[in-house]
Amino acid sequence: MTETTAPGTAGAADTAPPQDAPPDPRLTARNAGVRQKGLAVLTAVLAAALILRGPEDLAGLHWSIQVTIALLLAVAFTLLVRTVLAPAGPAAAPPAGVRVQAAAGLAVLGVAVLTGWLAPAPSSLMQVVYDHGIICGQVSLAPDGYITVDPDPGQAENRITAKARTLVPKESIHGMTEVRICEPPATVPTPAP
Repeated sequence: MTETTAPGTAGAADTAPPQDAPPDPRLTARNAGVRQKGLAVLTAVLAAALILRGPEDLAGLHWSIQVTIALLLAVAFTLLVRTVLAPAGPAAAPPAGVRVQAAAGLAVLGVAVLTGWLAPAPSSLMQVVYDHGIICGQVSLAPDGYITVDPDPGQAENRITAKARTLVPKESIHGMTEVRICEPPATVPTPAP
């Protein structure tokens, strides 16, 4: 007896999509281990690079930017270390959660680096000695023979820090020194009569 098939159904079994076999647990564990080792190496290289470069690159930035970058780096490395220390293998959490943590850690690290790169350059503070004493702040040239000394919002207020925009005549200036911080000198020069 011959077997007949209905028209239009011939070969239907041949075109059915193949069933996906469950992944081999050994292969899954090996892939997770390789991914984990790669992320550990990446985290170690990034940490070493940041340690070797040191904080001197950030030392000239405003303290609020320094704190922000430090917090971002702490969060980034916490995420990356948690990802590296996550258990690997078939009984471990799904790799999607580990991937999200790794991506978030790298993204936060990128934001920290960009914050350091794109932060405004440290202001050039000048300590100006003139006929009436000493004043410190951001200096710019003004028309008509004056310089303008503006206060720097990042500086602590003391007796020589500019409290408001101050115009100083050029002819009354005895000297100007670039400083990182507006601090009163140990000895105050005697103003000219």
